[in-house]
Amino acid sequence: MHKKILGSLIAACAGDAMGAVTEMRTTKQIVNKFGGYVKDFIDPPSDIFAKGRKAGQVTDDFSMAYYLILSFIKSNGCINDASVKEALLNWANDEEFFDKFAGPTTRKSLEELKNGKYYDPQEVLGIVNYNGQATNGSAMKIFPIGLFNPGNIDKAVEDTITVCKPTHFNNLSISGAAAISCSVAKALEDNVCIEDIIDAGIYGAHEGFIKGEELGNIAAGPNVEKRIKLAVGIGKNSKSFEDAITGISDIIGCGIHISEAVPAVYGLLAAFNGDTLECLYGAVNMGNDTDTVATMVGAICGALNGVDSLPQDYLPLLNKANDYQLDKISNQIVKIVRK
Repeated sequence: MHKKILGSLIAACAGDAMGAVTEMRTTKQIVNKFGGYVKDFIDPPSDIFAKGRKAGQVTDDFSMAYYLILSFIKSNGCINDASVKEALLNWANDEEFFDKFAGPTTRKSLEELKNGKYYDPQEVLGIVNYNGQATNGSAMKIFPIGLFNPGNIDKAVEDTITVCKPTHFNNLSISGAAAISCSVAKALEDNVCIEDIIDAGIYGAHEGFIKGEELGNIAAGPNVEKRIKLAVGIGKNSKSFEDAITGISDIIGCGIHISEAVPAVYGLLAAFNGDTLECLYGAVNMGNDTDTVATMVGAICGALNGVDSLPQDYLPLLNKANDYQLDKISNQIVKIVRK
């Protein structure tokens, strides 16, 4: 369990840090800019969101998940409105991340949360417009829910809704986030294969969509579950690394909308059979919202394959770059879930 949880933490952190370098570009632009595929930690260029950061430093994706983990550890694994709100507000008060990286949905929602209320576009704009909230900000930070619910995908769906409520309380965002949390929860079990992980994601997307319609707001947009299935087919039929990432990017997309970034994760899982490094490299080099896709796929693969599927220098490098203690955090999570 420790190896799986630590693997998930390291791979998700690595995905964010490595993907921050290539974000917003296409695969062709990445190759031209860096002289080939990016497969290491390097300083981000000066024309992207992560400009000024150093090699190995994370952005909003992993840092928000990290604040959730700290809050859940503090509450001894209690995932409720209070522990989620505390985590989000602590992250919002961190000048290193909020001002520079907060996405449009998260920014508006957390500004309202600071005033003690939830952001509702209909109240502010006077029209039913939840479509703009259907972003991947719900899923980028959600993998800790899987870590605290090993093997329990139904509880993972329930806790995912709690995390989504303050910022992404709509059927599509909940669907995408539940897919990721369920896959991570499933990956922590023994003797699971990549098909089990994908099936858990499809289940989470289905349940999240239904419960999201019942409890949250309705956003119009592509169905996440159906697009996951489409992405898996593209991944399975790909013939090479380049064929996989360009096929997924061109047909599914890998952008900020929840129905792009999350299905792209499952396309990569299918294309590379859940191999941790190949999935990370695929996400980092497929273009667009690379750090978000890489964080999500890293969390799943790291949980599936464990820490031994990653280079040994990743942990000390990421700990030092971000002033983290991921190994200590992993031990604390294990102690809580084993109770």
